[in-house]
Amino acid sequence: MEKKKLEFIEGFKGFACLSVILSHFVLAFCNVLVTCSSLNAHGSSKLELLLGKTPLNLFYSGNFGVYVFFIVSGFVLSYAFFMKKDENYLKRGVIKRYFRLLLPIVVVNLFVFLLMKFSLTYNTQVADFTKNPVWFGKFNTFEPSVLGVLKEAFFGNFFGFQSNYVSPLWTISYEIYGSFLVFFFLGLFGKEKIRYPLYIILILLLRDLNYISFIVGMMICDVVVNGFPYLDVYKSKKWLPYLTFIVGIYFASYPLQADVEGTIYQIINYSQFGIPAATVNHFLGASLMIFALVSSSLLQKLFERKPFRFLGKYSFGLYLIHWPIMLSLSSYILYKGMNGPLGYYELLLFDFIITIIVVFILSILLVKYIDSKGVRMANKIADLCFGDKKIKGNSSKS
Repeated sequence: MEKKKLEFIEGFKGFACLSVILSHFVLAFCNVLVTCSSLNAHGSSKLELLLGKTPLNLFYSGNFGVYVFFIVSGFVLSYAFFMKKDENYLKRGVIKRYFRLLLPIVVVNLFVFLLMKFSLTYNTQVADFTKNPVWFGKFNTFEPSVLGVLKEAFFGNFFGFQSNYVSPLWTISYEIYGSFLVFFFLGLFGKEKIRYPLYIILILLLRDLNYISFIVGMMICDVVVNGFPYLDVYKSKKWLPYLTFIVGIYFASYPLQADVEGTIYQIINYSQFGIPAATVNHFLGASLMIFALVSSSLLQKLFERKPFRFLGKYSFGLYLIHWPIMLSLSSYILYKGMNGPLGYYELLLFDFIITIIVVFILSILLVKYIDSKGVRMANKIADLCFGDKKIKGNSSKS
């Protein structure tokens, strides 16, 4: 693979980020699309009860999106090493990872703290109106404290699996530990042939799909960069990656909460065996789609298009900022419109448009003025620790 910037990977990550944002918006304000139950419906149309049982729910499949994040991280973090075989990259990576993410995470945590301190969160007030009091209405109901938010922003988000202020940041501890797992594995076995069976052994030992995703991403990168028997044959049959991608969509769009009896997803329901079908299928779907993506030039061209690259460029900012906006502005619009002239779905559409506009604007500002400083800070700290030798090749900010 000769593409240095891996723009198609960033584009696909951008698509996954959008699915996470939409999943949170749907779960909070239109949960009927997830449960497909009339108890959560806001109208009499049967269409809203059926959409969640079709592949269209891929667009708001947050679990799928998170697995894409983790697999892409495993891929991108190992890409420079497999291209250059430079162990200095691994040492710098271990040091940079925390500082790379720190500044924007601290800023967003403090933003949510201020929203809570000045009573600018309205998720509790609209929970009954949205017919989802047991989920969105339960977040951020505690008394905020300066010490608490600082401890969480500097340590808890990264090493303690804490996300009390910004709920989506539960992924950051996995991101840190998963990244370290990639760096240490490559440092020990990255140049040894024994790494191939070790991938499988490690997957079997970990038993946590969040960590396994990093190993799968690293393994896909290894196969693509260093070659693997029959991979060229697979790529030469252009229909095979397309078929793999379609099968991936099928698994990735498995309904999160809806009953799949009598649907196209019935045959991949493992619940009777005690296996969490949605979790496993979303992981499988993300893995298959990424493998197909790195194997198909046509799919790569699709996700290299400007809309996807734009989403990829600002994905971290979008992921961070959408939650506080949902807690405050999105909920406030619904709160003020509860007894207004608009029907629920008309009000929700207006709310969604305003929310997306504000989220994109703030994300661009966050990436431009905060996240970019975090990248520079991480590079400077790595330079102080290991000198100023930098790895050329992959410019991704994952």
